[in-house]
Amino acid sequence: MHLIESALSENHRTVRDRANAFATEVVEPRAAEIEASDEFPRDVIEEAGDRGLLGLLLPEEYGGLTSDFLGYCLAVERIAATSGAVAETIQGHTFAALPIARFGTDAQREEYLPRMASGAAVGAMLLTEPDAGSSPTELSTVAEADAGTDADDGYRLTGEKAFGTNAGVADVHLVVARKRPQPEDSHGVSVFIVPGVDDAPGFEFDRVEYMGMRGHVTGDSRLDGVEIPTENLLGEVGGGFRIAMGTIDMARTGLGAIGAGIARAAFDEATAYAGDREQGGSPVGEYQAVQVLIADMYQQLAGARHLVYSSAAAIAADEGDTRASSAAKLAGSEAAEFVTRNAIQVHGGKGYQKGMPVERYYRDAKILSIIGGTSEIQRTTIATETLDL
Repeated sequence: MHLIESALSENHRTVRDRANAFATEVVEPRAAEIEASDEFPRDVIEEAGDRGLLGLLLPEEYGGLTSDFLGYCLAVERIAATSGAVAETIQGHTFAALPIARFGTDAQREEYLPRMASGAAVGAMLLTEPDAGSSPTELSTVAEADAGTDADDGYRLTGEKAFGTNAGVADVHLVVARKRPQPEDSHGVSVFIVPGVDDAPGFEFDRVEYMGMRGHVTGDSRLDGVEIPTENLLGEVGGGFRIAMGTIDMARTGLGAIGAGIARAAFDEATAYAGDREQGGSPVGEYQAVQVLIADMYQQLAGARHLVYSSAAAIAADEGDTRASSAAKLAGSEAAEFVTRNAIQVHGGKGYQKGMPVERYYRDAKILSIIGGTSEIQRTTIATETLDL
């Protein structure tokens, strides 16, 4: 079930050890509390920053560790095995920090990245809209230049966003919007850096309650003439599509790693229970029906992990592939649902009880087949890439 050690660099092992220590020492003792309270665990995220786990993909000069993407997936999988909510919070934060590292000015990098790497500032990307989904070409949120046409006076953002990971609790929001007036040579969207709701009059947030991933904050945002200065434009006007979609293969592979982590935790619970629980004088693991479930769970999990780490290694080597990332995301999501469902089956009625780890894993797993592109979209992408359509 483990990656071949010889395939891992010293950096990979260091990152894996950091993630394991964080998951064991910090997240595991708090996982049940986070689940029960459903409150954003800011102190846990800050501790992740203190341990270098929020800056794995950020440059060292801004407080990052400059690990590669395989190292990131090793870390997020391990954390997800303890808390899917914490892992998904880190995922959302990471993919808000990365665009600033890639497309930001020196001043923007210096202002935001050290705080985001340390955990002092949480990040969120606001792309999805109620009537446009996550398609940057169909967005209706607008950024109007103040004083009519003079962008030197800043912008006013107006529109609605939906299902934003970390939205509302974030200190740094990347908002994808259409600039008005639109330059003649550009028909796309732009990205703007917006502070937290308490520091941006006109910015409101309503949290969405989910059946799982409790403690992971996501929800709907409204921007009613939110004023931001010109220097908060990220990248070039009209360059928003490239920024928003530039890390999509990485994000999907990362979600696959989260799925693999949740599946791994459920598998471990199921195999331990099958060995300990006796029925009719024998451990339930000696019954063939249970053995079939365990075998199928292992196959699903092992296949998903292979696809995730194959894609992560390719991305780390600058050989990322859209089909591979979609396959990794699909496999990780499907494995999470399959393994958690059957882990409950192995436990019987006990597994369906509130407060059982496998019950939480089951609820947490479902969202992964929806966010970041549904499983249906991943299948379409895989087929399109395969058929060269």
